[in-house]
Amino acid sequence: MKELWRQSSFRWYWLGLFLSGLGNQFGWMALTWFVMNKTGSSAAMGGVVLAYNIPAVLVGLVAGVLLDRFDRRKLIMLDNVLRGLIFFALVVLLQMEGTPLWLVYVLIVIAGMLSPLSSAGAQTLLPRLVMDKSLLVKANGLMESQWQITYLFGPAVAGVLIAWIGAANVLVVDAISFFLCAFCFARLKPAAGSGSFAVGRMDEKEAEKVQGKAAESGGGTGVVAIGPFLRLLAADIRTGYRYLLGHRRLLWLVLFTFFFNMAYGPVEVGLPLYAKNDLDGGAVSLGLLWSAMAAGALLGSILFSAVTWKIPTGVTPAAIIGLWGITTLPLALFTRTDVAMLGWGWPDSVFRPTTSCTAAICKNTCPKNCWGGC
Repeated sequence: MKELWRQSSFRWYWLGLFLSGLGNQFGWMALTWFVMNKTGSSAAMGGVVLAYNIPAVLVGLVAGVLLDRFDRRKLIMLDNVLRGLIFFALVVLLQMEGTPLWLVYVLIVIAGMLSPLSSAGAQTLLPRLVMDKSLLVKANGLMESQWQITYLFGPAVAGVLIAWIGAANVLVVDAISFFLCAFCFARLKPAAGSGSFAVGRMDEKEAEKVQGKAAESGGGTGVVAIGPFLRLLAADIRTGYRYLLGHRRLLWLVLFTFFFNMAYGPVEVGLPLYAKNDLDGGAVSLGLLWSAMAAGALLGSILFSAVTWKIPTGVTPAAIIGLWGITTLPLALFTRTDVAMLGWGWPDSVFRPTTSCTAAICKNTCPKNCWGGC
């Protein structure tokens, strides 16, 4: 581990993503809580969730193509700066009287469209910061532990902060975290021998062709011509969809995840309302519920990495989804925060490791303790 921490770029990378991840936990809770209290409408809060997540899904493939063609570090910095400004604007708009809700949705849609640049781009930067394969494994472990830390403590701290300083100020903290992340990524330098952070999937002939057309249309300025670039972008997107449709297991996994998330989606709206109307702790109780889920995920990861299971892969997630419905029944029957935390935290302890393992099978990188083997 010491070898990793001696590398300044890795330290900046870890710190930037830690601050961003913590800020995301703060911002998402504060935004939904703010909109709920401002409008008093569960439909408005549900609109916030849809306005952020649907554009992120739709733009995912386009973001992947952009990350393949341009400097990933700069794209991540641009994303964080723009989203920081958007969240500052949201704080102002949500505190003004008579602000139309559609304007808030527009800003959230733009933030959702930008988010894949960081969520996908940051993962692909790590191999260019850590070239040693043995250290790369340790680096991935550290990044996973970072995710667990932010997901475990972030919601609980956010709930306390919302109760203490208000949701608007917590949103300001989230906006600042974006700028800090951009600053950290500005300090990154690729490891020796890894070239730059720009991958550039175009071959030399393709690049020369695009640049030639750019010179013709732009007076030799070297700016990429929009037409050829868009055609190449469309070709890459078609390639991505062909790959997905040509791999049956991967397609089933995507469909399975889609329908599960459709069923899970109402929780994003229902849980804040449940915490506000049925639990005494308000925002603090909401934060504790999300942290309980993170604690369950951490315990499940430890459990399923230590035990070899032989239950078929397809049967296991289906059974766990059924069990999830049973274990969350206490939320409907009781109004105690501790009981709700137990019921809410258990399902994720088994579902998250299992679905991760299913994804690993589709990538032909199945770990030895995977449900049902490979």
